[in-house]
Amino acid sequence: MRRHHGFAAAVVFAAALTAFVPQIGTQEIWSKDEARTALIVKEMLTTSDWSLPRVPGGAYGRKPPLYHWLTALFAYRELDEATLRLPAAVAGAGTAALIYLFGAQLVTPAVGLVAAAVLVASPGFFEWARVGRMETLLVFCITLSLWGLGRWLVLGGRGNGLLFGLGVGLAVLSKGPPGLLPLAVAPLTLAACRSRPGHLRELGLGLALAVALPLLWLVPVALAAPDFGRYAESLGPMVANELARPWSSALNAVAGLGIGVFPWTLLLPGSFALLARRWSVASPPVILCLGWLTVMLVVFLVVISPRAVYFLPAYPALALLAAWGWQAAEGRQRRWLAAPLGLGIAAIIVVGIVTSIRSLPLRFHDDPFPLPPPIGLISAGALLVAGVVALRIERRRRSAAALVILAVGAWVTLLSIDVGARTPFYNRLYPIRAAAKRLEGRIPPGAEVGYSEANRVTALAVHLSRPLRQLSPSAIAGRPPSPPPRYVLLPDVEFQTARETWSLQHIDDVFFHNVRYVLAAVGSGSARLPR
Repeated sequence: MRRHHGFAAAVVFAAALTAFVPQIGTQEIWSKDEARTALIVKEMLTTSDWSLPRVPGGAYGRKPPLYHWLTALFAYRELDEATLRLPAAVAGAGTAALIYLFGAQLVTPAVGLVAAAVLVASPGFFEWARVGRMETLLVFCITLSLWGLGRWLVLGGRGNGLLFGLGVGLAVLSKGPPGLLPLAVAPLTLAACRSRPGHLRELGLGLALAVALPLLWLVPVALAAPDFGRYAESLGPMVANELARPWSSALNAVAGLGIGVFPWTLLLPGSFALLARRWSVASPPVILCLGWLTVMLVVFLVVISPRAVYFLPAYPALALLAAWGWQAAEGRQRRWLAAPLGLGIAAIIVVGIVTSIRSLPLRFHDDPFPLPPPIGLISAGALLVAGVVALRIERRRRSAAALVILAVGAWVTLLSIDVGARTPFYNRLYPIRAAAKRLEGRIPPGAEVGYSEANRVTALAVHLSRPLRQLSPSAIAGRPPSPPPRYVLLPDVEFQTARETWSLQHIDDVFFHNVRYVLAAVGSGSARLPR
C-alpha cells in the first residue's frame, strides 16, 4: 500500500508540475518582489557567497535564504525568468503531492486525489506557483509539517514527529516567523483529538529538529560573515514595520481568499454543514484541517493586517475540507455541494461566452487588462466540455473522477487567461528588457550604477550587466556616499530630490505606466559618457 501511494503521489507531482510550467518564463520580471529575489540570486552567483541573502551594495534582511539557495541551484550559472520561477512551480507541485498523500493515507485515496486537483486548479495557488517568490515554498513546508502531525495523530511514531519538525524548520528558513504557524495548529488539534497512539515526546524530538535547522545556518554565518550584525539588526525593524502596517479591510482579504479558491469555495458551505452533523465522529485528519484553517484565519485577520497572499498556507486545508465533503456527502447532502458548484461553473461559462462577443476587462494588481474574445471562448468551451463530461461521470457514481475532470477544465481556463491575456498585457505595459538594454548602452563598461528599490527600478537593475549598488532612501535624500556611484537609476521623484545635492546630470529616461525612470551621471560623470 505504501508503494502504491508513493507511485500515485509521484504521478500527482508530475501532473501538477506539468500544469504549472507552461510558458512560465514568458512574462518579463516587472514586479518589485520578483526583481528583489532575482537580484539576491544574481549576487550569490556572482560572488559565490551564499551565506546571507544580499542585494548588490548591502545585506537584505527581510527573508531567509532557502528560496534563493534553491533558485541559485536551478540557475547554476545564469538566471532568467524561467529559472527564477521554477522552484516555486516545483514547490507547488510538491504541495499537491503532499495533499494527495495526506488525504490518501489518512482518509481515502479519492479524497487525496480530489484535494490535489482542487488545489492545482485554484486561481490563487496557480498564480503563485508561477511567481518567483517563496510563498509556495512556505506552503509546501507548512503542509509537510502538518502532514507529519496528521500521520502522528493516526499512527504515532518518532518518524512522524520528526517530519512535523522538519517542515517547521524548513518553513522558518523559507520565510521566517510565518514558518512557526504549525506550532499554533498542533496544540489546538491535540486538544480536540483526545485519543492518539503517539507519545508527546515524539513531537518533542520534532521540535528539537525545528530549532536545529535554522541554527545550522545562523550559527556558522554569525561566526563567519562580517556583515551578519547588520543583517540581524535589519530583522527587528522589518517585523515592526509588518506589525505596524496600516490595517486593511478584513472583508477584502476574506473575499480575496474566496476568489483565490473559486469555484471550489462553493463546496465549503456544504462541507462545513456536513462536518457539523458528523462532528462527534470526525476523524483526527479532518479536525486537523479545521484547526489548520482556523489558525490561518485568526493570525491573518486578528494579529497581522490581512493581505490575500497571506492566506495561501490555508489553501491546502480548504482543498482537503472541500474534497472530504464532496466524497462524504450522499443523496440530498451531495446536492448541497453540487448545486452551488454547478451554478458557479455555469456563471464562468456565461462570462466566457459574453467575452467572446464583447471584450471585457479583468483586474489584476489593480490594473485593468482586456480579455480577448478568443480567450473567453476557449475558457467557456473548456469548462463547458468538462462540465458535460463530469455530469455524465457523476451519474455513474464516480464522484472523484467527475471533480477531477472539472478541475482540468478550470486549469485550462486559468492557463489560457494567464498566457493569452495577462502575460502579453504586462509585457506591453512593462517592456523591461528592451528598456534596460537601451539604458545600458549609455553606461560605460565597468561603471557602477546606484539604484533605489522604488517601483520598476529593481526590475531594470536585474538586466543591467554593470556593477550595482542599492541606495537607501536616506542616502538619496542626503549627501552622496563616499565614493559615490558614477551613475544612478531613479524614479523621477527621487531624481528630483537628489538632483542638486548629488549634482546629477540627466542622461536618459524611460516611461512605464506614466512613471518616468531617469538614468543620471553623478557629478562629473557626464564627461565619461559614450556617444
